Amino acid sequence: MSKPSCTEEMAKFVMREMPDMQGTGKRTMYPKMISRGTMGLDEIAYLISSQSTFSPGEVKGLVTALARTIAHGVASGYTVKIEEIGSFSASLTLHKGVEPEEAEGGTRRNAASVTIGGVNFRPDKALILEARTRVHLVRTTVRRPRRPNLTREERLALALRHLDGHSLLKVADYCRLTGLGRTAAAEELRAFDREGLIDSTGSGTHKVYIIRNKAGI
Repeated sequence: MSKPSCTEEMAKFVMREMPDMQGTGKRTMYPKMISRGTMGLDEIAYLISSQSTFSPGEVKGLVTALARTIAHGVASGYTVKIEEIGSFSASLTLHKGVEPEEAEGGTRRNAASVTIGGVNFRPDKALILEARTRVHLVRTTVRRPRRPNLTREERLALALRHLDGHSLLKVADYCRLTGLGRTAAAEELRAFDREGLIDSTGSGTHKVYIIRNKAGI
């Protein structure tokens, strides 16, 4: 991999079509960044080293120590805020195989049933503004393969067909089945859930969808 440059480069984006959730017949487009790949710690360390007196090894050591300190903070119940970067906080979930606690009656879940399921990140406004001042966008016509002209009913049928042969449906599965982007797919699955067409279990990034008659598991 070539060494990254400190100079801002053009970032490409495409316009995606949002599904017509309300059946109005109106087609709405939204912009989506095209990923150029992943910038890892080696690239980050090189960029920081080239603009400071720190060696790449020193940068890596500091980042590793920072990650461990953030983990310690969120595990202790803190929201860890790093100015100009953002805030980190823990997201809790039940251990695998543990049934949800009922609102009234039933077995109460103790600490042994709960664990950290993820870490939430909320970017600092300064980080967003810094990225905004540096971005140079160019529109492209590159499009990913997708299933054209599927109606909402046809997409629902694909979801139900998937659930006939699988125990659950993830947002990523629905993206693959329908060609929708992740945001649109997640919103449509939530709408199906609200309408009683399918059910869901879990929360946040751990939310999955199940057949309606399997609710209450």
